[in-house]
Amino acid sequence: MLSKNNNLNPVDLKLVIFDLDGTLLDTTDEIHYVFNKVLTVNNLPLQSKKHYKDNIGNGIDHLLTKILPKDFTGNYKSILSQAKELYSIYLNKKAKPFDGIYDVLDLLGEKNISIGIVTNKIHTLAERCVELFFNKYNIITIGAEYLYPKKPAPDSALFLANKFNFQPANILFIGDSQVDICTAKNAKMLSAGVLWGNGSEAELKNAGAGKIFAEPLDLKTYLMDQLN
Repeated sequence: MLSKNNNLNPVDLKLVIFDLDGTLLDTTDEIHYVFNKVLTVNNLPLQSKKHYKDNIGNGIDHLLTKILPKDFTGNYKSILSQAKELYSIYLNKKAKPFDGIYDVLDLLGEKNISIGIVTNKIHTLAERCVELFFNKYNIITIGAEYLYPKKPAPDSALFLANKFNFQPANILFIGDSQVDICTAKNAKMLSAGVLWGNGSEAELKNAGAGKIFAEPLDLKTYLMDQLN
């Protein structure tokens, strides 16, 4: 646990909301592969894995604008449609849960803490990921292009608060980017950042993360302390 902030002291924690990509699932290789394939099909220059890591988190349309050449004048809508199709085809071919994530989710289940996911991944794709990797957990997932605006808008997080009938003060939102921390703040929920995904410690600190965890084990240890 790296952050020394003291503004994450949940009273009667009831619900933990996770981001998906970069928090529960390691998907950077998959995103790198899929979107470079899109670029290849359209004879456009490829991007590095680091470039993808630096731009993941705001949804597929935003990512596409970041990987296309600055002087791109082609049919953006057509390429976006291709990207969505290829992403659906190659979904979960390279993705995998981060080591230690199942231990965190098992702990929450043992302590009867509700679990939600709010992600800027397209909702239907997010549901497929959760069904494949986290089917044994009772998780409600809200993704993009579904009911509400994308993060950092608080709508999806507040929907889960209402769905479970818990107050924001009793909810912890965990993610790997400033988008997630801003979502938590906008929803008036507690926030925690993680460093095993795509965001940096500086980014998470600047966004105001209540705590920052280096490894899933650190998060599990913290939750054990809070839930005893």
